[in-house]
Amino acid sequence: MTRDDAVEDADHETRREGSAAAVEDARRIADERRENGWEAVVVPAVDTAPVPADADRGYSGFVHVVPERVADEVAAACDRAAFPQYDAYRRQVGGEFFFVVELLDPATDTALLIAGTYRSRDAVPLYRQASREGVVRTHLKRLNGERLGSVEHESIEKLFPEGIETLAGRS
Repeated sequence: MTRDDAVEDADHETRREGSAAAVEDARRIADERRENGWEAVVVPAVDTAPVPADADRGYSGFVHVVPERVADEVAAACDRAAFPQYDAYRRQVGGEFFFVVELLDPATDTALLIAGTYRSRDAVPLYRQASREGVVRTHLKRLNGERLGSVEHESIEKLFPEGIETLAGRS
């Protein structure tokens, strides 16, 4: 095994542990919501990508690929709920950012808890755009690209790691 292989294995292990911790956090929060009478769906994102504006795509924001086993539940939740509130719980390990986004609709007592991860440096273009626009979006999609729902957030700080201003050249 070379040094590069060892570093890659350690990075993979860090990602796996961080992702598992984010999913466990999402499950714990969902259980708390359910105890208070909410319907809560946990979404362990297959992939999360911070996507800046792109005319070819027609959207921007954090794009989460939803596992097929919960896609119908997510679609139903997005059909009945507007999710006017949200919170984000995050942890950063090196350049990896692990987080849970909690989308909340108090009118329907519906919560979606999305566990995702991305590299901080990959979010810099989206951070710059969100800073200019004052909003960032969360998109939920099936693996085949079918859109399940989208939500716009005005408080962008919750979704970006500490120190991203420096990465973006805005210290």
